[in-house]
Amino acid sequence: MTNQKRTRRFEFGNERFGGAYTPGEFEFNFPEDMSREEFERMFTRRMNALHRRGNQFADEFFEGASKARKENLKPLSIRVKPHTKEFFKNHSILSPRDVLEMYENFNSGSEAFINSLIEDEKNLEKELADVQEKLHNARLFKEKLSEMEPGIDVLTDEDKLAKLKGMYENTNVKSIGNETSPERAKSDIIRMIQIYNTQDVSVWGNDYLILTVYTNAQPALFYFKNEYSQDDIDDVISHVKKYCEENNIGFRAFEKSDI
Repeated sequence: MTNQKRTRRFEFGNERFGGAYTPGEFEFNFPEDMSREEFERMFTRRMNALHRRGNQFADEFFEGASKARKENLKPLSIRVKPHTKEFFKNHSILSPRDVLEMYENFNSGSEAFINSLIEDEKNLEKELADVQEKLHNARLFKEKLSEMEPGIDVLTDEDKLAKLKGMYENTNVKSIGNETSPERAKSDIIRMIQIYNTQDVSVWGNDYLILTVYTNAQPALFYFKNEYSQDDIDDVISHVKKYCEENNIGFRAFEKSDI
């Protein structure tokens, strides 16, 4: 009787998910005197040994696969053309090795890798749309801002005269307004040109006319007030220009004034 053995049913884990084991189903018979604790300890030892062996096998496999992959990539890395090397060196955030590994993954048809690229593409498209929207809003804001900008105020005669006196400290500044007729303005300017033996006359826009002598000094300046007619200014300047040409005096006209 002591040598007789019989099949026993052992339960472990969650029975709702198949957590029961009957040794007899796989031709395994356990001694009657084996306790549940002994069986569980034996089962645990076997499973741990299996896990350890599986991990060792995985490490050996992936280490060999990684090494083989790098060896396969090594010959490809020397085929990069000079302009491509220059691009990777100065412009790319990826190294040639990164690109080759990406190509290998893509070429091997890795579904996870392809899905990640698709996801990256979607994210980049969203970022591009956000940037384009920001640029569009910035343009609209700039247009609205330009519409709101006030017009440039015209400087008063007092402001211009004060600026001219600061620019030409040693120059006699004279004003020409509606109280001065064009003929009187022509006469005053020609007389001043003659008095100072003028070498050059410069006209700055419609604002003023200045005389320069042989020492590069500028003794006299004639300022045309804002109220003075443009036609009268053109008439005076035309007369002065003609006089300069007839008397070999330099004449220069600048379209824009510096005040």
